[in-house]
Amino acid sequence: MVSEVKSMISPDILDFNAYFPDDCKSFSFLIQVMVGPKGENSSESFAMEVCTPNWLNDHREEYESVIGKGKLIVFKFDLPNILSRIEKIFDGCTGKDWNEIAINLSRYGHWEFENYQERMP
Repeated sequence: MVSEVKSMISPDILDFNAYFPDDCKSFSFLIQVMVGPKGENSSESFAMEVCTPNWLNDHREEYESVIGKGKLIVFKFDLPNILSRIEKIFDGCTGKDWNEIAINLSRYGHWEFENYQERMP
């Protein structure tokens, strides 16, 4: 089985084609990558925060430390390059089943079903 990026959306960006940050050297936005098995009509969300080192530094008083999981740290604003990089991360991952693929992809982005456990009656 192989993963395929179905779409990318952001609660912070309404239109990827029109978006430009106020400060190209210090910005952050959330992106949700919808990924599913190639050729199938299903997908699950993997969330990543795209930010610059300057943004992390500018907000260091808010956080004592920052864990890198779920972050794509970029050095300049180049949205086509950022989206291409994200697609390369999530597209084409292989595994014996979707669960194995999703667990592997969750190393890069926060999977919506990460740590999910079915409730037993």
